Amino acid sequence: MNQEFKGQRSAQQRIIILVPMLILGGICWLNTGISAEVYTWTDQAGVVHFSDLPPLTGNARMMQVEDVYRPGTSSAYPVAEDTTAAPPGEDDNPMTENPATLAQQRRTQLAKDREARKEEKAETAEMCEKYEQLLARLEPARRVFYTNDKGEQVRMDDNERVERIEESKDYIAKNCK
Repeated sequence: MNQEFKGQRSAQQRIIILVPMLILGGICWLNTGISAEVYTWTDQAGVVHFSDLPPLTGNARMMQVEDVYRPGTSSAYPVAEDTTAAPPGEDDNPMTENPATLAQQRRTQLAKDREARKEEKAETAEMCEKYEQLLARLEPARRVFYTNDKGEQVRMDDNERVERIEESKDYIAKNCK
């Protein structure tokens, strides 16, 4: 009799766990049928875009989720009547004056930023090399000679040499690896 009671108890526990899981699964399954608005349009470059927001040009076609391609159907998307972008000048929207899309503008800006960083890195590497050469020349020598503006060879005084060494070390520590 004890075993029958234990068997009933485990069946009740399974039901307590399974019923909420089935209800939750049903809710999730029902949510898959909810439709959402999707806008599609083709820009001047021929690129097809999909978004939940319409474009500024206003030449998009609104699709329902039911219109979306499902495996086994004959056509992916029905042919839209007006999917071409309006020629520049026909629309008062300032966005149509520039044929580049936002993505193209972003890529162009990223390329410019990357090029600027590359130039800055090359300039820093060049300056690091110059400071390292100066430090290698100034540090071990007690007497340093240089050519002044008049073309004369002059001995650098010790205070100036120490300042130049400290300046070089600071620059190298901050900017060079």
